[in-house]
Amino acid sequence: MGQKKTREQEMAETVRDYHDHNLTDMITLNRTLLAAIEAVEESDICYALIGGVAVKELGRPRVTHDIDLFVKPDDAEHILAVLQAKGFHIERRDPFWLYKAWREEVLVDIIFKSSGDIYFDEEVRSHVRRIPYQGRFINAISPEDFIIIKSAAHQEDNPHHWHDALAVITQGNLNWDYLLKRAKHAPRRVLSLLIYAQSNDIAVPTEVIQKLYRLIFEPPIYVSPQVIHPYQETRTNKEEESTLHEKDSYIYTKGRIMEALTTDERIAEHDIKIIVTDTSIVAKGEVFTEEQREAVDEVVSKIAPSLDVKNQVNVRVLTPPQGSEAIG
Repeated sequence: MGQKKTREQEMAETVRDYHDHNLTDMITLNRTLLAAIEAVEESDICYALIGGVAVKELGRPRVTHDIDLFVKPDDAEHILAVLQAKGFHIERRDPFWLYKAWREEVLVDIIFKSSGDIYFDEEVRSHVRRIPYQGRFINAISPEDFIIIKSAAHQEDNPHHWHDALAVITQGNLNWDYLLKRAKHAPRRVLSLLIYAQSNDIAVPTEVIQKLYRLIFEPPIYVSPQVIHPYQETRTNKEEESTLHEKDSYIYTKGRIMEALTTDERIAEHDIKIIVTDTSIVAKGEVFTEEQREAVDEVVSKIAPSLDVKNQVNVRVLTPPQGSEAIG
């Protein structure tokens, strides 16, 4: 675990972040973007743009002041070294999800875990698109994954994420089956977005909204097949499968757990949060039944049997609002 930052360090980061997201001119940004992409592609590192540059090509024109590269956790350190060799200044801002690099005062965010515990996994990589930009082609996240990432990242102080996602939906030509599959990372947010989009006469198929609603709120009628996790090593015997690998980092352990939770039909991804330390795993959030709470315990214990599981998930009791109207 990294050392706790001082107040002075946090203030300096805040000032720097304001500069990085407000003062860049597009000529310099494009020059830095192409230099970074060239360095990454020369090193044969897989990546995808997920920020303002991507949305300009996938959805709507938008002013952007930085560059967002989505990469595998295993590639983050390599990219830092490659960019540093090309004259970029580097910083390991957060070892769990974010590194940074600068050249000509332009920021490159190296993101290896997005909100909603979304990783640049094999499924996401297989849907990456080559898009034209400044006379050449570069990698951009698929429109479906862009919508999911933006839905998960939306906060009150970052409303542009919501509108970026809406703009991509407006463009159409989406693979709705793939979007539904990826919606497991932020199901309620995606459902809200799709309903809002349809309410604004954006072409969202009603059956997509209905299917996502059923996946979230209706009990499963079957047991899902065995899940192969992208962050779980292949083991050769049952004894090894039940033992947490000593070299696993927190981020990989959490990645395996979150994927197992989001693909377990009993739980249906009730926005559960996982905190991993060297001795324990804490699960927080809400579910609607005691059976779902017990399923969380079972899933987490199976992934990390050597750690102490602290299940702090609450069972929520739903009551109708006072004075609610019945539809009939």
